[in-house]
Amino acid sequence: MQSYIRLFWIVVGFWVVLTSCSDEDFLEENRKDALTTDNAFLTKAQFESLLGSIYRKVQNFYNAGDGDTDAWPLGLGTDAMFWPRDDSRIFNDWTLLNSFDGFSSRWYTWQYEIINYSNMVIDAAQKENVKWNSDEERDAVIAEGRFFRAFAYRNLANIFGGVPIIDAPLIEPKVDFMRNSREECWQFAKDDLMFASNHLPLTESLPGKVTRAAADHLLAEISISLKDWDGAIAATSRVINGTDGDYELMTDRFGSRADEPGKNIYWDLFRMGNQNYDTGNKEAIWVSQMEFNVPGGTVQFGRPTIERMMWCSYWDFKKAGYSGQAQDSTGRGVAFVRPTTHTNYTVWKGAGNDLRNTEATIKRKYYFAEDVAPYTKGDVIPKSFLTTKEDSLQFVYPNWSKFGTDKHLDGKPDNGYVRDYYVIRLPETYLLRAEAHLGNNRPDLAAADINVIRSRAKAPLVDPVDVDLDYILDERIRELYGEEFRMLTLGRLGMIYDRTKRFGYDPARNSIREHNNLFPIPQTVIDRNVGAKMEQNPGY
Repeated sequence: MQSYIRLFWIVVGFWVVLTSCSDEDFLEENRKDALTTDNAFLTKAQFESLLGSIYRKVQNFYNAGDGDTDAWPLGLGTDAMFWPRDDSRIFNDWTLLNSFDGFSSRWYTWQYEIINYSNMVIDAAQKENVKWNSDEERDAVIAEGRFFRAFAYRNLANIFGGVPIIDAPLIEPKVDFMRNSREECWQFAKDDLMFASNHLPLTESLPGKVTRAAADHLLAEISISLKDWDGAIAATSRVINGTDGDYELMTDRFGSRADEPGKNIYWDLFRMGNQNYDTGNKEAIWVSQMEFNVPGGTVQFGRPTIERMMWCSYWDFKKAGYSGQAQDSTGRGVAFVRPTTHTNYTVWKGAGNDLRNTEATIKRKYYFAEDVAPYTKGDVIPKSFLTTKEDSLQFVYPNWSKFGTDKHLDGKPDNGYVRDYYVIRLPETYLLRAEAHLGNNRPDLAAADINVIRSRAKAPLVDPVDVDLDYILDERIRELYGEEFRMLTLGRLGMIYDRTKRFGYDPARNSIREHNNLFPIPQTVIDRNVGAKMEQNPGY
């Protein structure tokens, strides 16, 4: 009897199973012992962790390595800066640029890593099982993902032209990518940014988080690339007129060293601790965060290497009496990257009392450390004393104070400069609107925007008749040198060749060719795409 009862319940059990789920439900795997793409992102905190991976990638742009590693997007080898140690190095010799170049290949890879993370955010946030407090909370997270996806496609299209658009997570291997056009990439980014502009918060929840103003700033640049002048003007105006939040150019001394005499507001903008909006800096729109002695606070070496990279090594100029021992007051520049003559001198002709060109902001005077006949200790080192190439390319050249300090953390000149990095600062928003006004045949309005920046700097105002694209690009050097991604700016304008040919370091001027306005698609990308032909850019 017991065996019949057991058999009865076995049959009932099978009947319940078979009638309570379909074949698909029965076979569907619902893992609870491990994370999958379906269960890893169910709360806002989990999405914040994923978004944190994207912010970490942006840190890479500023702290990826030593030498001139971090200078490439800033305009290495163009009208702005160059490697002063070897004329045969790539970007001094543009003929060396090919599809195996490590600088642009790494940039390409970084952007698609950001796109991958962004697509994961956008896709997972729309799943029904995610616990959101409101639709607004969900849309803000999606907007953050779409902002970064647009940011990455802008970073790609400006340099490489058209690239494959990937609008969803890849769940299986794909080896048949096709390149979209450059305009399609910009339009795709524009659509993402329009969503981000509507759904990102007005204020950052934490320092370094992107906001609506960052989306509109980037939307303006993309709109300019698409020659949508009115759209660009509208987007920048939302940032400037207060619609996107309370932003304004800083005009009074502020921050950690505001009481030091002989300095100015432009100098204050780059002191450690002064970059973030929550510290009172109202022109900070998006700032990449770096922290000293904090896990994850930097990427390499425990600090960014921009001071080491950008500053000359006058502390090691033994010919002028220096000991070769860097001090807290000198920093430890190694002269991996030097400004061009155009950056150091030409753009400052007629500068008047421009605060950005004072000795506080660009150190041009260096002094003998000991008696060196016929000079005595404390005398200014004259140009005539710089008799070798190394003297003026490595030991003595203008140091821009925005890249270093005379008061290092723990007094360490080699490891003690750790500050946050402006990705977007309000003066660039004004310059984008000026560019859009110029495209709209309104040089008067373009001049008015440029003069807001020049007024803050106490520089002579520009007349509308003198405003053209070259003037705006020169003003970008004066205001944004070493901040803007100069390579991307010149790339979107198709002017890498033109500006380098006219204003670059001589070896770069002599070697650059017109096809260098676009960079080569990395060879590894082409070789792995075995299912379809990935077209290379002309000239490579």
